[in-house]
Amino acid sequence: MAVKNGEDISLDKLIQPGLLLFVYMKPSHGYELIQNYNKLQSTEEVEPGTIYRNLRRMEKNGLLTSSWQTSESGPARRLYEITEKGINVLDEAAAKVEKQKLQVEQFLSLYREQKEQGGSADEK
Repeated sequence: MAVKNGEDISLDKLIQPGLLLFVYMKPSHGYELIQNYNKLQSTEEVEPGTIYRNLRRMEKNGLLTSSWQTSESGPARRLYEITEKGINVLDEAAAKVEKQKLQVEQFLSLYREQKEQGGSADEK
């Protein structure tokens, strides 16, 4: 399934791309995804409700599927798996992040160059 310009995914705080990546690496439960995501974003912890809202949104958009798993040792847990559409959107998200990375690098390069030259004409 073709995805157009990553329009099915938000790059805000990389929550959705991060969750898709973790589920792509291994089908996971919500709690495990929260733990992995917060390890990735060590500067800012994201609330579990935010993670679950994004999981539901991505499931509604066909990027993930979920099923309940029961065990003898605890409550039933929902296992998330990535879909083919989700893999395509993950590819699009990675391309968008790569583009943003280049833009940030260009900004920082120009900034450092200006600082080394003494700043703006007003500062000289």
